[in-house]
Amino acid sequence: MQAWLLHATPGMQPRIAGQDAADRAHRLRIYADAYRMRLLQVLAEDYPALHASLGAAVFERLCLRYLHAHPSRHPSVRWFGAGLADWLRDAGQPDARVALARFEWAQGELFDAPDVSPCDESALQQLPADAWPSLRMTLTPALRLLDDVGNAPDRAAAVAEGHPPARWRRRRATWLLWRQHFDVHWRALPADEARALASVAEGAPFAEWCGELAGPQPAWRAAGLLKRWLADGLIAGIHAGVPAQDPSLSDSP
Repeated sequence: MQAWLLHATPGMQPRIAGQDAADRAHRLRIYADAYRMRLLQVLAEDYPALHASLGAAVFERLCLRYLHAHPSRHPSVRWFGAGLADWLRDAGQPDARVALARFEWAQGELFDAPDVSPCDESALQQLPADAWPSLRMTLTPALRLLDDVGNAPDRAAAVAEGHPPARWRRRRATWLLWRQHFDVHWRALPADEARALASVAEGAPFAEWCGELAGPQPAWRAAGLLKRWLADGLIAGIHAGVPAQDPSLSDSP
């Protein structure tokens, strides 16, 4: 049955109860249609902005091609769409579609990321001065850094607000996405903040990433970034030594 659903492998119809060949074919078609319709529905729910930007007909044709190339292999349909952005890229689809798919999948990952209790400013106020240079931080797992997605966040936001998707526009920026409480937020980062967050995620000590910040007073810039990161709930742990680095900022599942 699985081989028939996925690949139309012949020989299934005689095994189905029915009045005649036409009746058996009809019964099989019900399963085939339900299987595909359910997975198309899952993709439309995971990628609402991509669905809106393409239109229902084009989106369905594209997703049927994806389904043929990537049959569902996980017990949960939650992960069926995990490879869509890479498949769009490899299939030569326009950058606008690839970027939007990458961004929307990252949003979904943040909803599923583990809950952690973020640090507040009191954790820093208790540190002795000589601990700062070697200070390392662990970022919340509900955080992603995305490059090369153009204005996909703006396009997704327009659809979420009930408006037509914004026109595709290339934009060289690193986007920060994070979940705070029950909401996913995002913003484009200045280049030095993007580098700093990436360094923090890799376990770099405070002295290392602070020295790479822009401006004549990197320590003041670092203090401002730390204050914002703490307010946004991005920091899950503060360590005087080398922490166990667990969160991933990649956009892969």
